[in-house]
Order: sequence, then C-alpha cells, then structure tokens
Amino acid sequence: MSYENIVVTRDEGVGTIRLNRPKVLNALSRSLYREVDTAIGELEADDEIKVLVFTGTGDRAFSAGADIHEQVRDAENPPPPDPRRPEQAWHVASCTKPTVAALNGLCYGGGAVMA
Repeated sequence: MSYENIVVTRDEGVGTIRLNRPKVLNALSRSLYREVDTAIGELEADDEIKVLVFTGTGDRAFSAGADIHEQVRDAENPPPPDPRRPEQAWHVASCTKPTVAALNGLCYGGGAVMA
C-alpha cells in the first residue's frame, strides 16, 4: 500500500514504520495516525514479519507529538469526530508482534506515548 505520511519497509522479518513528516518534526496528524493503524494491521497479518520497528525520518526528531497546526485549524473548523481514533492510538500498544522504537532525535507528547 502507498502512504503519504509514513514509509513502510520489510526486511528479513523486520517491518519498519517510518514517520515521514520531517518538516514538522514528524508531528502526529490524524491522517498519520490512520496510516500507522493500517500499516500495523498489514504487518501483523504478514507471517514473515516477526517484529515492528517505529522510527522517524530526519535527524532532528522521532516525533514532536501532536500536530498543533492541525489542532489550530480544527479549533476554527472542527472536523467530524473519528470514532476509530482511540483504537488507532491503542493499536501501537496492543500490537500482536513485538515493537521497538528507534528514536532518532527529540520525542515529545504523543510521540513519547507511541514510543
């Protein structure tokens, strides 16, 4: 599957999910959360994958946490509630395969929770 906010790779039993928003320090947007949730599901279903690694693109941050620019836009024009959001956030913690966070810089807020 093709993603806009993450890069997913598979190599010798390791599935890597790389947050790919380096211009905003890999801030966690709603669409990034949806993509991570989908990628986890795909990697969990792949019997060749034995472990998942989460990392970020760039050398400044794993993740700055929530995308505050998105939150400002949401305050001005609230989107409809996403009933899957709590499940998407919980999917990292409840993944059926071992997970490793390869922190490549700063890690704040929701990024620390994800790690």
